[in-house]
Amino acid sequence: MRAKSGFRKHRLILIAILLIIIYVCWCLIRPLPAIKPIIRDLNLDQSTSSQLNWPKAEQASISFLGSNYEESKGEQKPAPIASIAKVITALVVLEKKPLQPGEQGPVITLSAADEELYKKYKSNDGSVVPTVAGEKITQYQVLQAMMLPSSNNLSDSLANWAFGSIANYNAAANDYLKRNGMANSIVGGDASGLNPATKSTSQDLIKLGKLAMQHPVLSQIVGQSSATGIPLTTTVKNVNYLLGSNGVVGIKTGNSDEAGGAFLSASVIAPNGKPLTIITAVEEADNLYAALQGSLGLIKSVQTSFQPVMIVKKGQVVGEYSIPWGGKTQAVAVNNLNIVSCNKIKPQYQINLGTISAGSAANSTAGEIKVNKSFQSNEKQVAAILNSSVSRPSVKWRLTHPF
Repeated sequence: MRAKSGFRKHRLILIAILLIIIYVCWCLIRPLPAIKPIIRDLNLDQSTSSQLNWPKAEQASISFLGSNYEESKGEQKPAPIASIAKVITALVVLEKKPLQPGEQGPVITLSAADEELYKKYKSNDGSVVPTVAGEKITQYQVLQAMMLPSSNNLSDSLANWAFGSIANYNAAANDYLKRNGMANSIVGGDASGLNPATKSTSQDLIKLGKLAMQHPVLSQIVGQSSATGIPLTTTVKNVNYLLGSNGVVGIKTGNSDEAGGAFLSASVIAPNGKPLTIITAVEEADNLYAALQGSLGLIKSVQTSFQPVMIVKKGQVVGEYSIPWGGKTQAVAVNNLNIVSCNKIKPQYQINLGTISAGSAANSTAGEIKVNKSFQSNEKQVAAILNSSVSRPSVKWRLTHPF
């Protein structure tokens, strides 16, 4: 009996020793936990001191192509827009009768009715380009005559050609406005905008301007200072005298007794080496000169609102790793990361840090700090590195942390 009891004790001791060996081996060879980062907010130092130079006009708005950002001044009530209505005419006709860059499009033979339109608008002191019955003119040339010297008569002629009547055009134009989110805009009476029933708000005109500058044919035409080859004329000139100054690349002026002065503009800057289009709209100015000058001041103030922003400095801590067996290490930016940004819009950035492990060396890559690609800038990034090495756990720590 004593022999059997001793054998059992010996066996239990062996089992205990074996379990201890297994435990020790497990503790020493088991995978260590991945060390996750705690990411820090960068707290951008971004100046917001610049103010927009709003014109004295009753309403105005600004935005950027490719952005939902928008600011406005004044009560957004529909008001006559005069010849800016021709932008609507051009877009609606181009939707029905598309043109590709470099195409002249169909040849349009003008009728006696078109000649009468010319006489009617001329007698009313409207903007005209001469036409006679039997004249042949391409769709592209009509668009040039509409958008540069602001021909009222050819605006109506183009709408009649594309839709069969002004009434049909008006219905199509109002449907286009509704489909494109311009709920406070309406087209009525003609395709030229001389009729004050055609109204809009500066916020809606911003949307219209974006559509115009995204159209490859229309954006090309509104950027032309002059055009030749249009029948019965020598050279037609763009009445937008701001074209070519302060980055202005389009789009359309408007003035009438009812509308006062109005200007829908597009200007281009490249704050980060990437072209950025600013859209402004000014309505209900005292006259066209006031609308253009007020727009110029607004455009300049928008352009100067782009200021350098330091996203992260070289050596700046962007994240921290707490090491389970003791101590810490930090992820720091390896270089400066700067962009130029509108100071009314916070740049969008990401800090992407990975997990690290025991033995990770100082200066090894931990991740990156990235400025997202946006309407303001292309994607830019700098690496984040560890500012110190990660120690390995002691045997004691391993033995007391089996899991």
